[in-house]
Amino acid sequence: MTVYRWLKEKYAIEIKNKSLMEDAFTHASYLNETNSLNQCYERLEFMGDAVVEIWVSEKLFKHQPQIAEGQMTTMRAQLVCEKSLADFNRKLNLGQYIKLGIGEEKAGARNRNSLLADIFESFIGAVYLDCGMEAVNKILTDTIDIVDHPELTGIIDYKTKLQEYVQADSRKVLKYALLSEKGPSNDPTFEMGVYLDEVLLGTGLEHSKKKAEQLAAKEALGKLVK
Repeated sequence: MTVYRWLKEKYAIEIKNKSLMEDAFTHASYLNETNSLNQCYERLEFMGDAVVEIWVSEKLFKHQPQIAEGQMTTMRAQLVCEKSLADFNRKLNLGQYIKLGIGEEKAGARNRNSLLADIFESFIGAVYLDCGMEAVNKILTDTIDIVDHPELTGIIDYKTKLQEYVQADSRKVLKYALLSEKGPSNDPTFEMGVYLDEVLLGTGLEHSKKKAEQLAAKEALGKLVK
């Protein structure tokens, strides 16, 4: 399946400037070995880098509950780092469309994080220039999990945010409790619950009680802020 057909079927995005999209997947090594009229992806990568960063920044800024400036900076850095961008590329399976020279192909460049990250950005840059931010938003919303991305574990203190949220009503009492403990003694799994006025609002399952409490608080916040 071509990238154009994939975009149309999955996201209802119609690419008009196919040459631009071809450039987004063209490596310099391919140009050196062929008479292709394409350009290298690097200029589009520059554009895509800016587009991805502003999209992530806006999502973090508008997130509820609000995230502190320092945490937003840390989270953005994690979401737009090379490893994360390469993971987003793999999630969309964009690597199959990259045009490489024979040498780079043999060297395994198609699975290299640095190249996959660059191509993800050049792809987004091409989509933005051809179809605008609405089309970009469809793809990034489906690809980037702003809060649940693995790189962000532990950055947000959900227990503190939950406490701040319920403090608006001083009559409410917040309490954490162990619901279950499973597994071997050297690697137990704890299920923690968070109660608000004796009502169970969220649960979390982790290998430490503190992490399980954070997950429980996150689930509770998700219910309260809707």
